Amino acid sequence: MKVLAIHNILWSHYKARIFTQLHERLHREGNDFFVLQLAFSELSRLGLKTDLSIHTYPYEVLFPDKAIEHIGHIPKTRKLLAALRHHRPEVVYLNGYYDPAYWFVLSYCKINKIKVVLDFESSEISRRRVWWKERLKRTFLGQCDALVCLGQKAAEYALKLDVSRNRILSTKNVGVDNDALLEIFTLELPLRERRKAEIGLPRYNFLYAGRFVERKNLDTFILAFHEAKSLSENGSEWGLILSGEGSQKPRLQELIRLLGCQSVHWMEPCEWYEVPIRYTLADVAVLPSTFEPFGFLTNEAMVYSMPVLVSERCGSATDLVIDGLNGFRFDPSSQQDFTSKLLWFMSHPGKFAQMGGNGKAIIDQWSPDIITEELIQSFHKVSAYD
Repeated sequence: MKVLAIHNILWSHYKARIFTQLHERLHREGNDFFVLQLAFSELSRLGLKTDLSIHTYPYEVLFPDKAIEHIGHIPKTRKLLAALRHHRPEVVYLNGYYDPAYWFVLSYCKINKIKVVLDFESSEISRRRVWWKERLKRTFLGQCDALVCLGQKAAEYALKLDVSRNRILSTKNVGVDNDALLEIFTLELPLRERRKAEIGLPRYNFLYAGRFVERKNLDTFILAFHEAKSLSENGSEWGLILSGEGSQKPRLQELIRLLGCQSVHWMEPCEWYEVPIRYTLADVAVLPSTFEPFGFLTNEAMVYSMPVLVSERCGSATDLVIDGLNGFRFDPSSQQDFTSKLLWFMSHPGKFAQMGGNGKAIIDQWSPDIITEELIQSFHKVSAYD
């Protein structure tokens, strides 16, 4: 069996572990696995280094001199079709349906009887639905041999798009490199208190790590945090760490200035292997987005045995968060709900260790090994289809 994966950017370090394991497992079985990466990175991450050392599987970057947003549809289509003719795969593992070039890839595969396994990340709540776009999705998904979904919400949406349940072969096709991240976190954790003192952090801290863009809902987070601090008896012991960069940062800084909130600590964006250090400084990880297909912040925090507070409009809230067990879900449109959950954490630091341990047990079932196994079984299953 020859499997050809088509992926968007090499920067995606969380995919490196999966692709490496897929290559190693399939090679041992006498099968071939190769990855076509469209570009090294995207515009919002050009300032971050692409760590080539973790990509230990056979791959080719089709457009090494361009950010993915700058690749034209025609040259992209030409290169993808040329690669398909060159590699002559039996199975194509395709990451998405959104790119016009992927429609040509799908057509080529159907004509040449190549099986297609699709990464499906969308969920019904992601954006306003338009009838003709929904019809196009149904058409595309209907031609794929199998789907591996980004969590249960994506699977539910696929079913509503008339995908039969027996073609959804995984709902766990999402994850981070649990072992690598935990190793870094564990190594750096003993320096926690010294680093907190150097930065001037308070005893306890909430953490958001990611991009500062509108759908991350950070303005509501700041307002809810400011209100919770004023209402909690322990408010003076709490801070908020915002780690990352993005277009909303000046507006958020102005909001903090107007509120007179002195407990928000900004941290510049960093490489993926430095992010675990940020988590050592915090006690609760928060994902406040108005929408996320999944939300890897949840995975990472649970790997580190941290309790989480996750917007109910994030895919990870459904799959990974059990209210009261390892954290809470909340309504991102309700500042009152957000504030009440922050207040709970401010009042119950003694429960963090148990909640974090519960979360670690959950995320252990979303390890790269398990995800790799489900993908390999998916490839074998579709290759056996008539």
